[in-house]
Amino acid sequence: MSSSPAFRPLPSLAGARAESVPGVKLQKLRRAALDAREAFVREGPVAAVATCDLVTFPYPAQFAFSGAALSPAPYVMMTNRMQVVQFVDREGERRTLLFNPSDYEKGVAAPFYRALRERYGAFVSDKVMSTRHGTVQSHLASLGLTPADVDYIAFDHLHIQDLRGWLGGDGMQAYFPRAKLLVQRAEWEMVKDLHPMQTVWFVPGGAEVPRERVVLLDGDVWLGQGAALLSTPGHTQGNMSLAVATSREVFVVSENGVATECYTPLQSAIPGVRRHAEHMGWEVVLNGNTREDSLDQYSSMVVEKLFAGTSAVEGAFVNFHPSSQLTTHVLAPALSPTIVLPAPNFGDVRPTPSARRAA
Repeated sequence: MSSSPAFRPLPSLAGARAESVPGVKLQKLRRAALDAREAFVREGPVAAVATCDLVTFPYPAQFAFSGAALSPAPYVMMTNRMQVVQFVDREGERRTLLFNPSDYEKGVAAPFYRALRERYGAFVSDKVMSTRHGTVQSHLASLGLTPADVDYIAFDHLHIQDLRGWLGGDGMQAYFPRAKLLVQRAEWEMVKDLHPMQTVWFVPGGAEVPRERVVLLDGDVWLGQGAALLSTPGHTQGNMSLAVATSREVFVVSENGVATECYTPLQSAIPGVRRHAEHMGWEVVLNGNTREDSLDQYSSMVVEKLFAGTSAVEGAFVNFHPSSQLTTHVLAPALSPTIVLPAPNFGDVRPTPSARRAA
């Protein structure tokens, strides 16, 4: 594995996670998340962030809201999005991170989506139920970036990801010549030896990339001014979230929830969600396709909620932005989002100086 760059840990959160009693742990995480947010904001905004829509795809409704939503539709529709983040690191260098650069053409090889395609046929699965908005390559080109400009790639988790086209491996040439994968150690160790209940969501061989292209993380890391990766386990063992500070607010991105309202379910207009949350006494509603550890996922969503704070545009809602955003669709009646916040965009993304690209 590659040696870790000079990333700093975020204060407070690690100690709270060491607590073994779930209820006590959640209370400690509440306090720690607010302390960590204050320190994060104090250092100033990120250089730039741009959000790019990749593909709209079907996802089981029973998983999206942990069974809370009421609809005859078997699927919700979600739009997978990539964030291009540029931050200044501890050495004063402007770095480029791609968060969730999904190679969705290869992602359909995950057993769940392969079976879906076989069930409905390629035309229905790929054309009727899915909409392609742009590829990682096309979005980078529109931002004026080349593959050599990218320093890091990272994902909130490795469901349906095939990393080989980006980083090389299995006879494939790496599209990004310099980029390294930032991944939680727990996620990387898990994907190498999957449990049968996990296998359906992973692309076979998708993580078989050169070891020197992988940087293992242990917990929260402060990438640079205004940019951090939060350890938010539960959805998967090594799940993590992107946190970005602008001059106005903090954005948090992951797939722990499929809609902003999952963090304020009492304000949801989706049939069943509010009533379910009231009945269960939940303050968040989980995206629950694997349920690897629901207690941890719930607590992680509370951390995301407090770290993000409220939206500067819609103060009644948390400034959480799903990496796969619930999307209005004719095939998913009554399963439209109550609100869609403006996507994370700030500053000007620009190419890396040519001298460093050539290094």
